[in-house]
Amino acid sequence: MSDERPPFLVTIATQRSGTKFLGTSLSAGSIARSLGEVFQPGAGGSDFRGFFAGFVASRGGFGFEAEEMGSALDLFVEQLRAKVAPAVLHFDLMYNNLGSFAPIWTMPVGAPGSNFLTNWLKSRRAAVIHLVRPDLAECFASHVIAEARGIYHTGNDKDAARDMSVTLSAEQALAYMLPILKTRRFVQRAFGGYSRYLEITYPDYVAGQSVAPDTAERIARLTGIPAADAPRLFGASPLRQTAKDKRALVTNFDDIDRMARNLQRQVNDG
Repeated sequence: MSDERPPFLVTIATQRSGTKFLGTSLSAGSIARSLGEVFQPGAGGSDFRGFFAGFVASRGGFGFEAEEMGSALDLFVEQLRAKVAPAVLHFDLMYNNLGSFAPIWTMPVGAPGSNFLTNWLKSRRAAVIHLVRPDLAECFASHVIAEARGIYHTGNDKDAARDMSVTLSAEQALAYMLPILKTRRFVQRAFGGYSRYLEITYPDYVAGQSVAPDTAERIARLTGIPAADAPRLFGASPLRQTAKDKRALVTNFDDIDRMARNLQRQVNDG
C-alpha cells in the first residue's frame, strides 16, 4: 500500500446521516466507486459471509486472534479494491459495525484507543470520513418516518410529501440517540491526531444533487487527489430526503429535540 495516497476511503456514520448520498455521488464521479455497507449481510452486499467462509476453510480453522482478524480484513479489502480498480475503493462502516471483528482477547468495554476496527483502519492508512448529523432529533425522526413508510434511500418527492402524522416515543428516542452520541464522541477520540481523518456534517455537505465544492476539495485532499481533479470526484445523486419538513409530520418534535440537546450536553460534559 502506497504511503503517498490512502489505499481506500471509508465513511463512518450512523444510519440516516446521508451516507448513501455521499456514496452514490462518489460513484457518479470518475475517480472513486462506493460499494456501500460491505459488511451488511443479504442480497446486494459484498458477500462478506461467503468470503469469510472461504477464508476460514483455506486456513483449516480460525481462532479469532488479532493476526487472523487483520489478515481476513486485509484480504477482503484487497478483493474489493481489485473489483473496482482502477477506481479508488470507498465503503461505509456504520457505528454499529465498530464493535465487530474484535479478537478473542477483548474486554467488553474498551477505550477508543483499543478498538480493533479503528486501529486496523489507522494501521492500513485508510482515509476516514466521519459523517455527522448534528441534528439528532431530525435523524431519529427520519428513521421513524422511513420505517413507517417503508421508504429509505430511493424515495421520490411525491412519497416525501405524503401526508402522515407520527408521535415519537421518548423511551425509543433515548435508546436511539444516546448510543449515537456516545459513539460519535468515541470515533472522534479514536481518530484524534490521525492525519487521514476528516469530519463533515449532513446536510451541510450537500449542494443540490451533489457534494458541495468546498467539501469535495477537502475530501480530495484527504485522498491525495490533486485539487484540479476535485470536481471529478463527485457526480450527481438522485437520492431524496425522507421528508422535507419533519416537524410538520411529528407531533412532538420539539420535545424530542429538547431531549436530544440535553443528551448532547450530558455526553459533552462526560
